[in-house]
Amino acid sequence: MKHILIAALFLLFTSLATAQEIDDAAIASRVNFALQNSKALTGADFMAFSVNGYVLLAGQVLSEEQRNTAAAAAAFASKDIRRLINELEVVETLDDSFDAADRHILEQIEAVIPTLSPATIPVIHNGVVFLLGRVTRADGNDVAQQISRMDGVKAIKISYEYTD
Repeated sequence: MKHILIAALFLLFTSLATAQEIDDAAIASRVNFALQNSKALTGADFMAFSVNGYVLLAGQVLSEEQRNTAAAAAAFASKDIRRLINELEVVETLDDSFDAADRHILEQIEAVIPTLSPATIPVIHNGVVFLLGRVTRADGNDVAQQISRMDGVKAIKISYEYTD
């Protein structure tokens, strides 16, 4: 988990998101606990985030088997998961060379996202921005377009729950 910079950003924007009936902190805690305590995931670098029961797994694993194990462990960690989004990247060796680039993207997003859509939770890993949250389609599209123009963004993956 040491190479994923999104924890601070996630916590920053969670307080801005709309009220939720689902306890996302408890879901993320249970999923992260299950993943961190799985011996089959030794050597991997990952983190789980939950937004309104949508759980995103982001980071790097060393094999497809680890990727599948992480998804299974996450799925069984909480009955409150509404959707599991497995974006774990399979790599030969862990790579932390993107940390500075992700920090740069984070700084750009922090400067504009509260004015665009405070219900958006961006998660950044290796230049890829994952967008979660409960938004209207128009707000979601606006946020994605703004972020797509930022320096260092390689791709945007949208996992919004639309309110309209």
